[in-house]
Amino acid sequence: MGLQLEALHNWVAAALAIEPATISLTQIAGDASPRRYFRVSRRRGATDIALPSGAPDSSGSNRIIEADTLIAALSPGSENNDAFLAVQRLMSTAGLRVPAQIAADLTRGFFLMEDLGDALLSSQLEQRSVETWYPLALRELAKLTAISHRDARLPLMNAARIKEELSVFPEWFLRGLLGLSDAEIPIAMLDSLATYLAEAFSAQTQCVVHRDFHCRNLMCLPDGGVGVIDFQDAVIGPVTYDAVSLLKDCYVLWHRQDQLRWLEQYRQQLARNELAVGNPRTFQDGFDMCGLQRHLRVLGVFARLHLRDGKPAYLDDLPRVWHYIREVLAQYQNIPTLRDFSGWLDDAVMPVITKQPWYKDLKAPKPLAGDP
Repeated sequence: MGLQLEALHNWVAAALAIEPATISLTQIAGDASPRRYFRVSRRRGATDIALPSGAPDSSGSNRIIEADTLIAALSPGSENNDAFLAVQRLMSTAGLRVPAQIAADLTRGFFLMEDLGDALLSSQLEQRSVETWYPLALRELAKLTAISHRDARLPLMNAARIKEELSVFPEWFLRGLLGLSDAEIPIAMLDSLATYLAEAFSAQTQCVVHRDFHCRNLMCLPDGGVGVIDFQDAVIGPVTYDAVSLLKDCYVLWHRQDQLRWLEQYRQQLARNELAVGNPRTFQDGFDMCGLQRHLRVLGVFARLHLRDGKPAYLDDLPRVWHYIREVLAQYQNIPTLRDFSGWLDDAVMPVITKQPWYKDLKAPKPLAGDP
């Protein structure tokens, strides 16, 4: 056991007022960040873990968590630890099912929280079940949009942030992964694209945005509900952004007809909640522009995870992300900024991509239902 893990182990035991020898910490699958997660359980022969009372539930009252296991997290200071607790309280108060926090040490980046189990939405998505889980997930997402963003005190997804996020696309994907030179990358065109997308973001209703509301951050709970994790990077941004994370998920591919059908169901739900969402076409345009920005950023992020962080498994997801980008651009050839960018991708980038060992020409599956 490393010194940091030993310190976490002893801290968890102290938080639970039990002897360290009575519990074990087993590392579980993490995400793309440097955080590490551990399941806390009783050692064989030990008495039950005595959990403290007072963990706030979604109604703001206190409850006792009764469980055989907990989750401990080891999170470096680079991972927005202050925001983790603040956003947890924000979402819990809004009625979302997020892990209840039991103890935290922000100085050392130690967290002890409720265990929502192992059933990620990603493990449950298939044609027979998606029509059950996606409406439930979108219902949770609607709760997020109902939070007063003026009181949330979260960072703004403004033009500067959008441009900064897009910078990983030329830096890590074009230069780093594909090997394009500076002379081969049209910076002025990318700047124009960033400006266009920033305007598309700001034109939408602004709300609290999870930022990674996808199938690996949603839990299928035993009671049939949906749990939400990995929320510490929440911002104030456009209303369609989280719908992109779910319906244009980087880890699962659905036919565009199904994407838009679910999107329209979500728009109608928000309209019933008296949120300003505009007509179906306006909402869809916002959804597509958020998707274009998100997926260009993700190309850079996944390339960086491979090149800098030694996580090559994310290369397997690049064809799916690339598919989403090409799918959207094909719909907006009447807009000069997008048409020019699309043409450059076809002429200068696509020939390089097709030579990459990770490249696959993906075809979306058949639609599950008719036109939206």
